[in-house]
Amino acid sequence: MLTTLPSPRQLPSQRQVKLSVKFSGLMLATSLFSGCVTLSEFTGSADSFTMSADDSEEMNTVNTAMNTVETLYQRGNKQDLAYYAPSNFELALNKREKLLNMYEDYTPNGGSWFSSSGSEDIEAESALFVLRMNKAFQAKVITKPLLTIMRDHDEFIQTIDVDGFETIFDKLRNSTTQFAGLIESRGTGLGLEHQKIKLERDYNSLEIDMIKRKVLRFPTSEFNLLDQELVPESYNKALNGLYSLERLIEKDPRDNPAIQQQLTDSNIKIKQAESIGKEVMWVKSRIETSAERVVINYRDHLSSLNSYLGTEELTALDFQSQVSGIKAAMAAKISQQDKDKVLKEEKLQRQLAELGRLLTGQDMSRYSISQQVDSLIFAVRSLVDESLDIPLAQR
Repeated sequence: MLTTLPSPRQLPSQRQVKLSVKFSGLMLATSLFSGCVTLSEFTGSADSFTMSADDSEEMNTVNTAMNTVETLYQRGNKQDLAYYAPSNFELALNKREKLLNMYEDYTPNGGSWFSSSGSEDIEAESALFVLRMNKAFQAKVITKPLLTIMRDHDEFIQTIDVDGFETIFDKLRNSTTQFAGLIESRGTGLGLEHQKIKLERDYNSLEIDMIKRKVLRFPTSEFNLLDQELVPESYNKALNGLYSLERLIEKDPRDNPAIQQQLTDSNIKIKQAESIGKEVMWVKSRIETSAERVVINYRDHLSSLNSYLGTEELTALDFQSQVSGIKAAMAAKISQQDKDKVLKEEKLQRQLAELGRLLTGQDMSRYSISQQVDSLIFAVRSLVDESLDIPLAQR
């Protein structure tokens, strides 16, 4: 069913045509200049004229038909018919292009606004376009459930900014279009289950490969700079970190928080191996001249920490014992700080309770510090308010 819609003369390069019965003198002059009308076709005064009823009706018919075409076309675009019903939508697009050409080249015969044959051609062709679009919408009902997973992958892949996969993606897209065309022609997806499964698997593999490339490119290039022979243990830890990251991506390439956390851990292992390698080279360059000097240098790293903690006696012990002693001293220092903090809070709480007793006459020692402060603020505010109520001469 065709309905009256906004004027299709808004289409590109098409002259504007008014649907009202009366035209202004300016519009008449413009139309005369373009060669579209003559004065003999209208009746009335020089500044007001009337189009014949037949011409007006024919004009409305053509405009309504073209507006319907454009509205359906826009609706089809919004509903992604090019993806879900590629065959029928392509045929509809061909008819739309034909209609646009007919509408663009549409000229009156014998000086009339529209020729009867031209309007009939446009109306007939637009009816075929509507029929084809209806088939496309009906096809989408069948194809969409079968293409949902592929479409989800398709949209996610387009958000990944990775070069080098364009050809693979375009090929997979073309295969999906052919698959949707088969469903359209058959009117069902029966017998196409194997193609559906293969497409879903190929999309998932492509998604994983793209995420791997994006996430692993930098840490892998850093890892390749490590010397396995120099730091074999640290090298293997870094390698296992990369393997774990790769397995995580294969499990769920969209689990970005988990991937980012594992990527951070992997980068730390690689940086650790790199720094350890530098220290190993430093040790090897000195071990031949003085092994004792290497040991002394490492023990010196703990000297300032022992001085800060007051544990200078630990310097007489071996390296591992010093580390254990420093850990114990740090724990004791932190514990003492916690105790001092508790004592300060208890003292403050007693002082606030005493102040509250003086101001309010109430025992607030069982309240927390924040509760006591709130009560004191309220008490002081009440006292101030009361003093303001007393006449100045009585204060």
